[in-house]
Amino acid sequence: MHDAVNESDEMRYILMLRLWHPDLTSVEREALQFLYDCLEAPALVSNDPAEKFRASQTVEAMKAFPALQQESLGFGGKTQKGKNKKTNRGKGKGFGA
Repeated sequence: MHDAVNESDEMRYILMLRLWHPDLTSVEREALQFLYDCLEAPALVSNDPAEKFRASQTVEAMKAFPALQQESLGFGGKTQKGKNKKTNRGKGKGFGA
């Protein structure tokens, strides 16, 4: 973990990345990921099964969110070739048809 303090009156931007060291085994990465998940959802280590289940669902949703953003190009998104997506105009389906 890292902590940064800006004691000046100037705006400071920080780029933070979470990277795995290449020498970590998959078991070590899974253990560290569980620790990071527990920081976000402490109920993962709860003795209450329902609370633990809700926490695990929260963690799974947090992990799925970036993947969902990558799949969706959003409003006015570009395809990989740089062209706008084609829509089903005139077929009576979807918003604005």
